[in-house]
Amino acid sequence: MEKSLEKTFNEEVNKYRNLLLGCAMKSEWNTFKINAGKLFDYCESIEMSVLRKKFFGISKGVMIALVLMVALICRMNPSVHCEVPKIRELLILAGICGCSFQLYFFLNFRKYMERKMTTYKNRRERFIRNIEADFKTY
Repeated sequence: MEKSLEKTFNEEVNKYRNLLLGCAMKSEWNTFKINAGKLFDYCESIEMSVLRKKFFGISKGVMIALVLMVALICRMNPSVHCEVPKIRELLILAGICGCSFQLYFFLNFRKYMERKMTTYKNRRERFIRNIEADFKTY
């Protein structure tokens, strides 16, 4: 995470923590649950944005490597040297492997995000229950 984003995140979490402490001291549990839900939503949105940024950063690197490989394959002249066709075949195999990796990486990321979204409501409710139990003991 970038330093400015990290600083903003810490400030927001501290703001929510102080708000939750105030609600817990006053025993306003309905307001506490609403604010705990907002805290969970905020943390989830930050996590999703960081994950997407990392995914597309890696994905962009792989795609650039694949484009360079295709350009290299297209520019090779097999009549120049007798070893060029063998090197070309190796580059084609490496390109196929890179495409397979990229497809697997994309599908895996997509499945992970779908699973996170389908369990979002249950995770949110569990988070609220757990944080409420922690603050009630406080």
